[in-house]
Amino acid sequence: MRTIIKLLRFLKPFIWEICLSVVLGIATISSGIGLLGTSAFLIASAALHPSIADLQVSIVGVRFFGISRAGFRYLERLVSHSVNLRVLSRLREWFYTQVEASPPAEMHTRKAGDLLNRVMGDLEILENFYVRVVSPVVVAVVVAAGVSFFIGAFDVRLGFILAAGLAVNGIILPVFSILVTRPLAKKMLEMRSDLSSRTVEWLQGLEELQSSGAHSRWTEGILSKGREGGVWQTRISTLNGINSGVSLLLLNLTVLALLWIAIPLVTQGSINGVSLAVILLMGIASFESVANLPQAAVMLNSNLEAAKRLFELEEQPVVKFVYEPMPENWTPSRVEVKSLCFEYEAGDNFQLKDISFALLPGKKVALVGPSGSGKTSLVNLILQFWKPQEGRITLDQTESSRVDPYLVRSYFAVISQSTTLFSANLRENLLLADLQADDQKLLQVIKMAELEDWYHRLPQGLDTWLGDQGVRLSGGERQRVAIARALLQNRPYLLLDEPIENLDPSTANKIMTTLFKLFNDRSIFFITHDFSWLNQVDEILLLQNGAILERGYFKDLIHSGGRFAELKKIQDQNLL
Repeated sequence: MRTIIKLLRFLKPFIWEICLSVVLGIATISSGIGLLGTSAFLIASAALHPSIADLQVSIVGVRFFGISRAGFRYLERLVSHSVNLRVLSRLREWFYTQVEASPPAEMHTRKAGDLLNRVMGDLEILENFYVRVVSPVVVAVVVAAGVSFFIGAFDVRLGFILAAGLAVNGIILPVFSILVTRPLAKKMLEMRSDLSSRTVEWLQGLEELQSSGAHSRWTEGILSKGREGGVWQTRISTLNGINSGVSLLLLNLTVLALLWIAIPLVTQGSINGVSLAVILLMGIASFESVANLPQAAVMLNSNLEAAKRLFELEEQPVVKFVYEPMPENWTPSRVEVKSLCFEYEAGDNFQLKDISFALLPGKKVALVGPSGSGKTSLVNLILQFWKPQEGRITLDQTESSRVDPYLVRSYFAVISQSTTLFSANLRENLLLADLQADDQKLLQVIKMAELEDWYHRLPQGLDTWLGDQGVRLSGGERQRVAIARALLQNRPYLLLDEPIENLDPSTANKIMTTLFKLFNDRSIFFITHDFSWLNQVDEILLLQNGAILERGYFKDLIHSGGRFAELKKIQDQNLL
């Protein structure tokens, strides 16, 4: 019920268009019923050879209902589909807003294929929610009540029989369909989500699968999932076929019941033969209003399951912020991490324990330590992708968690371990950092990032397409594009997470020289396994098991003979 209420709230802004659509739907089916009723009256009356004048009204009625039915049907489809597409647009906007508002770290816990299926498959299922589920129910109730009252005017028993037949077809059969298809709809959506995830993984790892000889095994897994989905889809389609057959059976049984009561009434003279024809054909035509309800019930289960998957994103996010208004053009002069402790899930061991340091203008801080010690997690905390359980991060004297996260992130240029390039050209990928940058500025940062020779080999310059996720670039080229972005942002704080990991020593040396020169008066937070540049930073933090084991200047740490000195010695030996 809560899911239905949440879905219906998206219809609220279009209440008047929905009312118009329902009225047009009622008018459409009523015109069809009126067409058969007046046609029956005209043909039955004409068989008695009356004066043409006595048939004029029914002749006009047949013309009116025949023309109006087509007109009402067109207008109903126009209005209902207009509402439906606008509701779907609102659903898409809401979904993208929820995804955008969710911390990126939370999104990393979800399968990419599953999110893709929610964007495409689940929203596609909800496309039929209004047209195939909501509107037909309202139209059926109004039309069934109206026709039952009309036929009941001839004899109350006839009205009850028709109402009973319509109720069984429009209520009992749909309820049965809902109960039967509920597990089928859930299984079908789970299968589609799993199939989408497997397909995305298969496409992303196609090279590795082929090189390792596992391509056929993964392909067979996807085909197996597809066949499983075909089984569930067959069961749902079979149920739809059974529903159609039962609906037709109910219609015929209702007609027989009407005849059973109406024929004696004709014999007794309570109604005439012409009225008998009208009653039967109007009763048959009235089943159009409930004929699609069993199928709508099947769709309702699919719609509800799809909506539940979408509304999962509406749950309380991992990171919840209470924002404070900040002065215009405010830029913090100091970022400080104080006694910070962090764990990904309650009950886990702390990933980070009692971390403290400060970033000041012109200060360079390096963070070193073994893989898995929490270095990247610290960067994500600074960027408000996660919230610490203990301690705090402050911008000047203001807690970071009380500042709009988009404002916080606007102070940091980030070069991470993995660079995301979009399926677009070089210009569009660079303009992510600064939409106002002209070509001259783009070429300038390309040169600073040691990409000038590579750029001159591009067939279309800045308009060269980089491929899906930058597949046409090497790892080092991708990393340098990320560095070009950071240079383009020109922000007061620079976060470097292994920025030269994929670069050759010569290029790495040039880029680090450029970064240290350009950010000489700004703050750099530098995560690295390479000790070559640590003699140029102001403070080194050695992280081990989530805690700061040693900290200080490069020379002091070397002379102390501690763990840092051991790691430096091991690295120097490996370079020989």
